[in-house]
Amino acid sequence: MFLSPPLRIDDLTLFDGWYVKERQSVVTNGSHFVWVGPTNQCSDSLSGGIARIDGRGLFACPGFIDSHLHLAGLAAALSGHDLSNVFDSDPNTFLESLKSVCKENMQSDWLRFYSLDYFDALDAGLLNRRLVDAVIPDRPVMIRFNSGHGVLLNTLALHRLGINESTSEPPGITLERTIPHGVLSGVILEGDEILSKNMPAIPDYQLVSGFKLVNRLLNKHGFTCVVDATRTNDMERLCMTRNLVATGQISPDIVFMPGYEHIGEYRSKDLTYNSIYGGIRIGCAKIQISLSGGSTYPNSSDLRGIINHSHRQGFPVSIHAVERECISIAVDALCRSRMNGDRIEHASELDDRTLSKLAHSGVSVSTQPAFLHSYGDRYIQRSDSSKFQMLYRISSLNKLGINVGFSSDAPVTYPNALGSIYSAVTRKTSRGNVVNDDETISSMDSMRLLTNVNAVICGVGEQKGRVKAGYDADLVLMDHNPIASDIEDIMEISVRLTMRRGEILYDNL
Repeated sequence: MFLSPPLRIDDLTLFDGWYVKERQSVVTNGSHFVWVGPTNQCSDSLSGGIARIDGRGLFACPGFIDSHLHLAGLAAALSGHDLSNVFDSDPNTFLESLKSVCKENMQSDWLRFYSLDYFDALDAGLLNRRLVDAVIPDRPVMIRFNSGHGVLLNTLALHRLGINESTSEPPGITLERTIPHGVLSGVILEGDEILSKNMPAIPDYQLVSGFKLVNRLLNKHGFTCVVDATRTNDMERLCMTRNLVATGQISPDIVFMPGYEHIGEYRSKDLTYNSIYGGIRIGCAKIQISLSGGSTYPNSSDLRGIINHSHRQGFPVSIHAVERECISIAVDALCRSRMNGDRIEHASELDDRTLSKLAHSGVSVSTQPAFLHSYGDRYIQRSDSSKFQMLYRISSLNKLGINVGFSSDAPVTYPNALGSIYSAVTRKTSRGNVVNDDETISSMDSMRLLTNVNAVICGVGEQKGRVKAGYDADLVLMDHNPIASDIEDIMEISVRLTMRRGEILYDNL
């Protein structure tokens, strides 16, 4: 096993996971911190024969933790064909982009596109397979929406997946149809189970390229631990991720959530919550609640059964719940059956009643302040004004003592800790509008949620999230102090070094 060399860094401005301290030193024995404190009290005996870095002018903090992302989805999006900006000038660029990629990419049978804005495409009238058929009739096309919860398929892709006009909707999956004729539009919502079972795998060359880009992105932005919260995570996906770790293609430590439908596969391998498999920590069982046609799936009774089963198998649960109705039944269910480690993902719309119950439940939350910047203008445009006070109630969660951590939900947004801080502090949209500024929090609190609190809600709070003797030597050095900087300047701050368990993953000193 590779052992990182011991290291001493002096005269740092240090955020240790709780507070900022000046003129601090950190000393590692390779994988762990062995001494943290004032530089003038750091004994020379701790310096003998080890590398030293002059930290004057640098700000240090624990390695950032992304408590909810999707590694394979991010790899696919980064290496695939990006449609995130196709409406900047003319909606026709959407079809031209498809046509251009079809001509250029002759290596693969299926054409995969990513990050299409569902609502922009809806407003432009482009969510119809017939339009895609007009430019690419003879190759199957999948276009994934930037939300991660739906796709647009052309006719040939539907045929390859065995979907036709008489196909019944599986529970929790929506096959959208045109009005008034009821013909399949090609849009499938929450249909990842169908896609993963019937679509051919992404070509190896593309996945390798994608994971290299993922690793570079995470290292450059100071992430030393991430949680893969993908609902379809089975043993096959876990084995693939183990191989990525073993070959050094993914550097940050990983907490891997199995989909609740697959926990039997994990138990058959003697794996349960907090087990270590090939260096990967097994996380909560992932459950998703969706809202369709005014009803939730699964319903409250079925959800309680799923939670009880997961708990009996030794897994706390992580419940994807975005809308107010979904969050309400998730919290109600967890109040009836509680296990240490249970958490809610997103919690985007929180009413006062559910917030109060959540505060008494002991359940944690992983939420995404960066969504305010990326999608806040849409919230303003499409939501009833009465809902604004419910959106991303980060300050309320924090003040009530609820463990709330930050995440990217990548590839919905890309991992960027400083961007999360900016959004949490300003609550600004990309157009400069402010969404519910009663819920703003300080830069200091944002740093705590990205490090210390995230470690706690991810089940690694006794080894990560703090710069403290005995903890993993996960450290980020930046060229300015984001806590003391003007919030409008925070995006200009650069990560200069990322270290995970003593190994330097990114060095721009």
